[in-house]
Amino acid sequence: MVKQWRTKVPASGSGRYQYDSKAFLFSLVNKPGWAPVKLSQSGQYSYRKYSTFFRSSYGPTFGGGHNIHISNCASSNSNSHSNLGWTYSPPSGYSVTSTFARTFLAGTYRFTTDEVETFYETT
Repeated sequence: MVKQWRTKVPASGSGRYQYDSKAFLFSLVNKPGWAPVKLSQSGQYSYRKYSTFFRSSYGPTFGGGHNIHISNCASSNSNSHSNLGWTYSPPSGYSVTSTFARTFLAGTYRFTTDEVETFYETT
């Protein structure tokens, strides 16, 4: 099943970042030996305040450097990718340029999704 990501994006279709001080990434299933983990906005470039990225042709995208990007029609291609460390930190002891940071969330850098869930809090 293909899930669609809907949000307000610029009419031109060009991308823009948005900051949310409460944003974080949470991963339930990880590489062997890793428990569920919450990844905060304390990466190498977190000062730039790139919590989310919006573009009309993209799926959910989080962090500068696209720490995790889910492509449009993600279940039918391998254009989604993960790259922790730019805004959202990889687990302690791993750098933004490490293979570990690029593969931690999905097991590989590029991947095809079966299902994507994006949550947000309302008050």
